[in-house]
Amino acid sequence: MTDSHPPALALTRRDALRGIAASAFACGAGAPVVAAAPTPLFDFAIAGGAHHGLYDVIRALAPGVRLDLVREPENPYDANAIAVHLGGRRLGYVPRCANAELARLLDEGGRVVAEVERTLDADNRGDDFAFTSYHFGDPLIRLTLGESVIPQSGGPGGQR
Repeated sequence: MTDSHPPALALTRRDALRGIAASAFACGAGAPVVAAAPTPLFDFAIAGGAHHGLYDVIRALAPGVRLDLVREPENPYDANAIAVHLGGRRLGYVPRCANAELARLLDEGGRVVAEVERTLDADNRGDDFAFTSYHFGDPLIRLTLGESVIPQSGGPGGQR
């Protein structure tokens, strides 16, 4: 497989941050405010899995398994690097062709959920996902903009 350009994000960074900020101004009786339901961003195949721990844990990556995204701004190869982890083990990275906007979103406090959607095989590979390279049987990871819980402060100084 060869490099693929990422699909356009379904949600711009500005729209995502606007939604998060708008929820901070919602009214509530001291209860937390929850932003809109999760919004799909894009799908990808983990880059560099053969050089990291992907194939050591691949059987544990069933649909629905959540993965951690870890920013690596000091990465000497890519300042926008975002590692994909399972239980503290680095599996690989979000492909470079798709990581710049996602890195900015994470750096600005956006909550993004990474979850195994399915495995890639000859029958369901599709073309609408970001990848550097992959093998059949690799997991397809779906990113969604997660719900943000913002506690009510009651206004400036904590008063209503």
